[in-house]
Amino acid sequence: EQIYQSMKYANENIPFDKCVKVLRWNSSRFDIALLWDALDCELWTVGVPIGDLNNIKSITVTHKKSHMKLQFIDAENLFGPMTLKACVKDYGEKSEHKDVFPYETINSKNQTEVQMKTEPFEYEDFKSQLK
Repeated sequence: EQIYQSMKYANENIPFDKCVKVLRWNSSRFDIALLWDALDCELWTVGVPIGDLNNIKSITVTHKKSHMKLQFIDAENLFGPMTLKACVKDYGEKSEHKDVFPYETINSKNQTEVQMKTEPFEYEDFKSQLK
């Protein structure tokens, strides 16, 4: 609360609304489901998603005490059909490299346990069985 109050404008007539945009690529299904599970709790309020539940373009969560907002945006769904390389070229100067994620190793039921491990994932953990 103290941080929130110190960030507000001195003039109370100027509304203060801090929103951090988190741009993602192809995150509208599994990744959003993990976020939804993690942030649907007593500390956060999950807003109404833009898009349908199978194809979420954007969702905003608000911290109940600090009023800080995080807006998770799936660029692939929001900007329309294009490649990651084209999106990076058109909308920013960041890397077009997409990291790998051990989808079959971590899920919403075991994420806390897996995140507490100190040893690295095995090479096989990154091989998708969905091919």
